Amino acid sequence: MNVTAVERQDFFGMPAWRVSSPSGATALVAERGATVLSWQPRPGDEVIDGYVSGEELDGHIGNRSLIMAPWCGRVAGGAYSFGGRSHRLPGGAELSGLGGRVTGLDFARVGTGDPLVLKGSLQGDDGYPWDLEITVIVALEAGSDEQENLSVTIDVRNDSDAPAPVTLGWHPYVRMPGLAGISNLSLAIPARMKILTDSRIIPLPGDAAFAGVKAPVRHDYIGSLRMDQAYTHLVPDEDGVVVTELRDPARGSRVLLTQEPSEAPVVHVFTGDGLPRAERQSIALEPCSALSDAFNRADAKARLALEPGRTRSLTATLSYIA
Repeated sequence: MNVTAVERQDFFGMPAWRVSSPSGATALVAERGATVLSWQPRPGDEVIDGYVSGEELDGHIGNRSLIMAPWCGRVAGGAYSFGGRSHRLPGGAELSGLGGRVTGLDFARVGTGDPLVLKGSLQGDDGYPWDLEITVIVALEAGSDEQENLSVTIDVRNDSDAPAPVTLGWHPYVRMPGLAGISNLSLAIPARMKILTDSRIIPLPGDAAFAGVKAPVRHDYIGSLRMDQAYTHLVPDEDGVVVTELRDPARGSRVLLTQEPSEAPVVHVFTGDGLPRAERQSIALEPCSALSDAFNRADAKARLALEPGRTRSLTATLSYIA
């Protein structure tokens, strides 16, 4: 087979799509939430720590591979103001809004061939009264030196007749093939600022949220380190992109997260502490277009509004190098 194949597949009674590349790499993506369930850059080498049952996917337990739209992260108190009007999200709590409203949305495939394109329509409600069309594109590509890439693009179009507040993100849990847990891994984040938060993981007000750090932020041995930390003022490499590196020092294998700083000026890292299953077996590397609680931050207002008919995009690429 010399072309990428996309085939319908069942995931515990829920519709999904299997993407298979000529190199042997595969990905499995559920229509529910356009959720990446698996990515094996080589047969048997799993990088995505995804859902393992239909119950987990249906309940989005742990927010694994969550498409975060139309907001990323938390919304303080579950309430915000935009365009001179106040809104309250259903449930009215920070965690009710973690990652937006895509978790329960059933997408449908559009077109044929490669890449996999899934499209869904998000209808406005009292908490978020704007209609959006959300497209998620999943592609596999082989690079040089046996590098394999999984790219996820999120496109959100405002189908309302008024500007809508929109921020985007992706929440994949990444594991290193052949290694149990994250303790023996190293991590490098090319950032000059970390985000300071309160006990709810809501960024502190104004400039108090930003603390300078030496770039890159390096953890040569994650060990028992607990992280639920966002970084910004990201430093591009010579290609103009931001690359966060997770590495197995003993074997030399690497997983890279690449993001465009203009689309995603924030990366959040979470070591999986407290997950109801597979705690600290993987690490969430999350590219985001804004800080958590951006809907309530004056310093984010200029980047929030998406005009009617316009589209906002975020592309993130995971790369595995054995």
